[in-house]
Amino acid sequence: MIRKSIQHRITTGKITLPVVMLLSVMIWLGVYFIKPVAVFSHSSSPVWQMLEPFFLGKSISLLINFVFYAFISYLLIELNNTFGIIRLRASIQTSFYLIVIAACPELYPLHVGTASTLFMVISIYFLFKSYQQANPSGNVFYSWMFLGLSGLILPQLLYLAPFYLIAAYNFQSLNPRSFFAGLLGIMFPFWFLAGYAFTFNHLEMIYHPFQTLITFEPVNLLVLKGWQMATISYIILLFIVGVANSLINGWQDKIRTRAYLNFFSLIGTCLLVLLILQPQHFVTVFPLLLVCFSFLAGHFFALTKSRSSNIFFIVSLIGLATLLIYNLWML
Repeated sequence: MIRKSIQHRITTGKITLPVVMLLSVMIWLGVYFIKPVAVFSHSSSPVWQMLEPFFLGKSISLLINFVFYAFISYLLIELNNTFGIIRLRASIQTSFYLIVIAACPELYPLHVGTASTLFMVISIYFLFKSYQQANPSGNVFYSWMFLGLSGLILPQLLYLAPFYLIAAYNFQSLNPRSFFAGLLGIMFPFWFLAGYAFTFNHLEMIYHPFQTLITFEPVNLLVLKGWQMATISYIILLFIVGVANSLINGWQDKIRTRAYLNFFSLIGTCLLVLLILQPQHFVTVFPLLLVCFSFLAGHFFALTKSRSSNIFFIVSLIGLATLLIYNLWML
């Protein structure tokens, strides 16, 4: 009988996700009662400001944000089960997502990044669904519509639109009809916004997202807090390992799977560049970056079986535990 490594037992184990979920809930409750954090993060987005009156209660705000994260985590499982990104019906990507979020208590407050990440994951689902379709216009429309919804509350994500075009080309779902369907999709939420703005005389809501796109702060990494520097350093290390693994061992995957992993590598790299150039957006952009990281790291740990990868996995768990303790200490 072959003895399974710690890496294999954890990444493919059926109890890993339930244990991580229980641990995450315990950490959230511990932070809530022992070291309270802010419960709501304000934003300059007029759309988000319009929703703020509904999120005033402390418990309600934290609960809504936790539900957002839980739903995102569920969608990560559905993405893998539907498109076979990790070649196993694994939940390691969701486990990674939940535990890293739990290790960053300053991400607990309700903020635009959580809602925009939820829209982006749905957008990615429809984009992946358009892969090699004979008539991909419908899925491309829905994909870009949710990209537009995320751009309403976090305009910086509209920078990803050109990379969506690259992905559609790689997925063989880009043609004249799907191109214009995508344009209509990304404009669709803004049409409703324009109607609301004209009706209630809030014209600033129309131009605010585009004004935000051309507004840049001077590059200053010193604005990052200690916990942010520690977290992004940890994520970058595992992200690089995940990208390298998908490039080196990609021949073992189907062409479709390689295309999906390349998309996560591309989007993740773009988000890292955005964080370097505009680090003040760390809290709002990081949850989406974590989606890309979770799949790449999950793919690496679930499918590699070497002694070195097992050691690296153990070191990664120790690093994650250290990160959690450090971030709690820095509250």
